[in-house]
Amino acid sequence: MRGIIRSQGDRPRTEVGWAERRQFRRKAVIWAARLDTPNGTLDCITLDLSLGGARLRLSEPVGLLEHVTLILDKFGRFPAEIVWVTETEIGLQFTESPEQVAGRFGNILPFGA
Repeated sequence: MRGIIRSQGDRPRTEVGWAERRQFRRKAVIWAARLDTPNGTLDCITLDLSLGGARLRLSEPVGLLEHVTLILDKFGRFPAEIVWVTETEIGLQFTESPEQVAGRFGNILPFGA
């Protein structure tokens, strides 16, 4: 685990601020994707990505802490855990190392915080 706060409902908030706790910078994207869940595959939109995880928009609810796989046709499959949930969005933490994730994205994602 990389210090991600698990929260259901509103996004997690901390005294130091959520962005300051992130280990990796995020890149805003709008990419169609699929999410393999224990209950089937869902279509989703990837809203942002980092070497540590992703933020997705979904039209169906999913469970907090579920183990899932994000599928991006151009880049492959990314095993992950759902670490926060709102009505329409979820946050994923990739379960692979940042180096493995970076190897598939190349220079698309920024390194560092």
